[in-house]
Amino acid sequence: MIIELLNKLKLFLTNKTYETKILLAYRYSSLLITSLFYLTIHQEHEPLRKAIIIGCLMISSIILSYLYPAYEKSPKNIMTLIAIETIGNLMLLAPSGGIKSPFVWYTINTLLISSVFLDNKYYWLNIITYILGFILLNNAAIKNLSTTQFIIDESNLVLSYIMIVAAIQAWASVIKKIKEESKRLEEANNTILKYIDHTKELYKSVNILANQGNIEGIISISFEHIKGITKTDTVFFYNIVNETMSINNSLLSESMEENIIMNLNEIIESDVPLEICFSGLRFLVAPVSSNYETYGVLGFEIRKENTDYESNIYQLQFLTELISTAFERLKLEEVNHRLLITEEQNRIANDIHDSVLQRLFGMSCGMFSLIRRINDCTLSDIIQELNLFRNVTDTVMKELRNKIYGLSWKKSGYNSFNLEIKKFIDDIKKLNKVNIPFSIIGNTENLSTSMKKALYRIICECIGNSVRHGKAGNIDVVLNISNIRTYLKIRDDGIGFDSKNYTSNEKGLGIKNLYQLTESLQGEILIESNLNKGTVIEIKIPNYLKKGEAV
Repeated sequence: MIIELLNKLKLFLTNKTYETKILLAYRYSSLLITSLFYLTIHQEHEPLRKAIIIGCLMISSIILSYLYPAYEKSPKNIMTLIAIETIGNLMLLAPSGGIKSPFVWYTINTLLISSVFLDNKYYWLNIITYILGFILLNNAAIKNLSTTQFIIDESNLVLSYIMIVAAIQAWASVIKKIKEESKRLEEANNTILKYIDHTKELYKSVNILANQGNIEGIISISFEHIKGITKTDTVFFYNIVNETMSINNSLLSESMEENIIMNLNEIIESDVPLEICFSGLRFLVAPVSSNYETYGVLGFEIRKENTDYESNIYQLQFLTELISTAFERLKLEEVNHRLLITEEQNRIANDIHDSVLQRLFGMSCGMFSLIRRINDCTLSDIIQELNLFRNVTDTVMKELRNKIYGLSWKKSGYNSFNLEIKKFIDDIKKLNKVNIPFSIIGNTENLSTSMKKALYRIICECIGNSVRHGKAGNIDVVLNISNIRTYLKIRDDGIGFDSKNYTSNEKGLGIKNLYQLTESLQGEILIESNLNKGTVIEIKIPNYLKKGEAV
């Protein structure tokens, strides 16, 4: 029975605030102590009288212990409960000894509650009510006793009560200040978490777009996330190289560009973001630059309600560094691409010179020799020589094809497309104890380098999501490559999610990356999922090469 009551009490206190738990602890401890003193001191009272008084207090304590926490968010209901309990306490003081009753100290419960959940005026109103009640009880017990004489006679009681009331007020002030600070910190923490989410998503998206060489895409997606991070309405980027302005507010485009050009040297030379004003608006601007090149100027409007100016400066500095890193990476990718092409051209030239040209030279000499001997050779000898030339030609063609197609995975950084995917899957299987059958149908030579890169990342992302979020035990991966189209299907038996009611705002970084990677290849993606029924992802990508791209 006792264990059951303790379990119920534990369950009741599970979601209660720290203040509520303290108030409940004080209520029951004060009830126990005052009841023991009452039973011990007031021997003149009959046992039945004592039992009724203590029983009433116990019942009211149990009821109020449930009502106060239930309505702690409603000041109006708390005031009503305090008023009822105050009247009840004063009524019970009369038969239990008046101001001589130990239950005088039980009245502190309502003072504690009003100090925590209500304004100070209600706290002092509660104190005044008790003092007036004590005076009336004393006058009823002792006729013709003035209030002054009451205070003198009961100075110890009055002084103790005043000291306790002051301590409660001080405690309540500290509690309220801590709660306000806690609320402020919680709001700041939530804001930081949102900033971190935006930053992570921006970082990952910028990386994807940098891989694709898409400068416009980097600017566009940066605008979206900057608006989310800084809570601003207007964001712009002035491209110094092309002398073009990108801004999400067309009304300000021309005037903004003029202001940027006018202050361009000052902005570029400044080590910290600058503030510029025009048309009654304030903007923070900073150069987007690396150690050796300036790409442009990034800026956003400072909203009136956004008073955290220092935070805006840090945010802009971080964003300019992130975007400049992406631009620098684009430049390096272009240089790296040209160097790789040059390197591959040299390799192919050397390989052709070392083997293919030697065979062709040998075949040329053989043909010249045959021409000189043709009159002395029989028809069967000529046919035999020509067959030999044909075999050498076939061998040369195969060697030449192998030398040229050696470009693909060197250029993209992999030795083998198939092996890299299988290696990733094997690692996931070993680490997570999941079953992942993988099959490729068709010829991977039909895929361009960019397609292989994107498909590798898509497969890794899908498998990672299935294991990490879907808790899948089986993941089936099929890659079907035809001459015209590539079809990827990934099915798992994980916990799934409601894809029909899954809005774009709810999409995590992983799913957004799948859409971006698929769209970068002008493909189509379909995600079907239901709760506890797994997920199926189907991706279709057209097979074609951009101009100048190697297989």
